[in-house]
Amino acid sequence: MQTDSDTLHFLDDESIDTSVKEAVWRLMVVDDEPDVHRATTFALAGIRILGRPLQFLHAYSAAEATTMLQSEPDVAVVLLDVVMEHENAGLALVKTIRQTLKLTDLRIILRTGQPGYAPEIETIHDFDINDYKTKSELTRTKLYATVTAALRAYEQIRKLDELAFYDRLSSLPNRNKFVDLSEERLRSGSYPDDVIAILDLDDFAEINDALGHQQGDRLLQAVADRLKLELGPAVILARIGGDTFGLMGPRSVMDPATVLSLFRKPFVMQDDSMVVTSTMGITSILGDGISGRDALKDANIALKRAKKSRRGGFVMFSAEMGSDIRERVRLLQSLRSAVESERLFIVYQPQVNLGTGAVVGVEALIRWRNEDGSFVPPDRFIPLAEASGMIVAIGDWVLRMACHELVRLQAMGLADLRMSVNVSQIQFRHPDFIEKLNAALIDTRINPKCLELEITESVAMEDPGFMLDTLNLVRELGISIAIDDFGTGYSSLSHLRELPIDRLKIDRAFVTELSQRVSGGHIASMVIELGRNLNLTVIAEGIEEEAQAATLREMGCHEGQGYLYAKPLTANQLKEWLEARLPS
Repeated sequence: MQTDSDTLHFLDDESIDTSVKEAVWRLMVVDDEPDVHRATTFALAGIRILGRPLQFLHAYSAAEATTMLQSEPDVAVVLLDVVMEHENAGLALVKTIRQTLKLTDLRIILRTGQPGYAPEIETIHDFDINDYKTKSELTRTKLYATVTAALRAYEQIRKLDELAFYDRLSSLPNRNKFVDLSEERLRSGSYPDDVIAILDLDDFAEINDALGHQQGDRLLQAVADRLKLELGPAVILARIGGDTFGLMGPRSVMDPATVLSLFRKPFVMQDDSMVVTSTMGITSILGDGISGRDALKDANIALKRAKKSRRGGFVMFSAEMGSDIRERVRLLQSLRSAVESERLFIVYQPQVNLGTGAVVGVEALIRWRNEDGSFVPPDRFIPLAEASGMIVAIGDWVLRMACHELVRLQAMGLADLRMSVNVSQIQFRHPDFIEKLNAALIDTRINPKCLELEITESVAMEDPGFMLDTLNLVRELGISIAIDDFGTGYSSLSHLRELPIDRLKIDRAFVTELSQRVSGGHIASMVIELGRNLNLTVIAEGIEEEAQAATLREMGCHEGQGYLYAKPLTANQLKEWLEARLPS
């Protein structure tokens, strides 16, 4: 390699403080000529580039360089000869570095002493290199400039990687990096005893609200530091969400009881300390080609189960959980298809006055019939529709269909017939609910006094201020309100007294117990007594036997519905049923 008279500034030997370990740039020289190694080292010796000195590594063949790069971390630049042990050795090493070793950050400067051997344009186009020089043109100054440009690019790429793949608060890998690291570890096949877990801090949102985000950040840093210290290098640790951490490591180290025990001691943050608990979801099903991303999903499924039933504990993912999720996904897809193909329909169950037997109303109930004629039970697809948000559109459709049917029924001479429609929590809390409700009244021109909305007891009891305001708006439209499944929740009587409701509906479970001579009859009696004291009408659902109806009448229940009177009927069946009961 030639030199010229260009001046470069070197550090004096006395200025280097060897007592402090300083960050360095690691450069690897790969060439089969020892003189090239000596000349390169001499040309760049003592130079600081971008504030750091250089550290040299030397390999005299592509094979030796491959072995070294597998064990030597943080090599920033490789100065690589094209022709070594064979004529394609350098170019083959480029592919090994990029494709096999996956060293995408490392910068490669290709050097050749035979300019005509590998055409420059084609080589730069076909190979993932960063510069291509002949050895004769790399004077000291030009070598310095070339290496500086490569190191600057390397530093910028590493900073971008940190932004893209690392959490700035904890300095841990983020979710994307955790997926990459876990997939790399799974592909290696060298860790057959590994498990993957997600750890979630309990009530972290409340901590943020009560103490502020700055204190919440300190807590997250303290948790990250403790997990990293206690679990050690055998565990891949990442912050994969606001208050969730991903972990992958040997089963012995990742024992859930051991991990959760790390939260028994308070976390110290400046002059404060705090005790928090955590919940874990774990999966050990990592074989059969499962990806890191899929394993993380499985751990998250287990975490959700744990948050529901074992808060502060853990749940281990099982194949049955995966089957259940897949079934829910399949069912959700089928539900969307059922909506589009109009396989959802409405049936109506009559409601009667228990004293006179007169029909006072009907309840609109949604049904789903498959293409093969089988039915999907409402208790399976309605929660799914609520979770997916589809219930808003479905509920609006049910409301309008029920209103249109009420118009037809009243045209038969049943002017005072009441139509009851169930409203889900998601639908009730939708910002456009009142507007859509009013639009349905206007479009169908029904008498609002003949429409009743049913909400469950649990919905009625949550967020008292919101419920009171919204129910008052419903009442202002002239619509009546019933509390469904009454007796199954935990109502505050003072709150119940404030709500503008018209009817209490006794849950079918307490009606069934009337014929079993158990204490359930007392609950039905208490609901009826409560309704009397609050001046509310009481209706019982699920009446199947005359004895049940008789007992309810004796207790003072006003209305009832159930198979004793009629099963849920299609619109045409309902019309026939009503015509048979109308006076001729």
